[in-house]
Amino acid sequence: MKPTPKIESTPNEIHAEKTSDKTAYANDHSEVKYQNLVSQLNPHFLFNSLATLESLIYSDRHLAVKFLSQLTRVYRYVLTTRNAKLVSLGEELSFIKDYTDLLQTRFGKGLQICIDVSGEFHHFQIVPTTLQILIENATRHNLTDPDSPLQVAIRNENRRLIVENNLQLKRTVETQRRQGLAGLRNLYAYFSESLLEIQQTEESFRIVLPLL
Repeated sequence: MKPTPKIESTPNEIHAEKTSDKTAYANDHSEVKYQNLVSQLNPHFLFNSLATLESLIYSDRHLAVKFLSQLTRVYRYVLTTRNAKLVSLGEELSFIKDYTDLLQTRFGKGLQICIDVSGEFHHFQIVPTTLQILIENATRHNLTDPDSPLQVAIRNENRRLIVENNLQLKRTVETQRRQGLAGLRNLYAYFSESLLEIQQTEESFRIVLPLL
């Protein structure tokens, strides 16, 4: 029996496949950037931030100056990384510290955020604003009550980054969360064979990210 002849792709077919991959990547990258801009630059976020700043100006000017400085750094990071494919985990964590400080000034004891990531993994890379999107999702969909605070933990297990929060869902459910997570998952698939994992139980919601 003669062996089945091997059919090789033509140069045009190879070019078409590469073009298709690039287009798909661009679409997913645009979706993640869109989700980031929606959550960071929307009028609600800006209004809430300015309202908090106005209150601090009258009650605690020193804290108001700190808050404004953090807000400036948050927007600068979002704008300077909007076209970057990847950033170091260390850069992202520095940005997240400013971002979470803004949120905790706003939510007070209703939000608790714990970051425990080993320094030896800070040189690994992730997609820009990944952590911001995940934390924003947590605060948007869960109650932040001082008597029952929303708890968000960010930690690493070797080359995996885990973002986990307790579940105390609001009654209203938005589709934006699913869209943002789907965009992130698709985007990470271009950089790693280890997929972004979404794990949910009755008590917690967890995202497991590969460090690149």
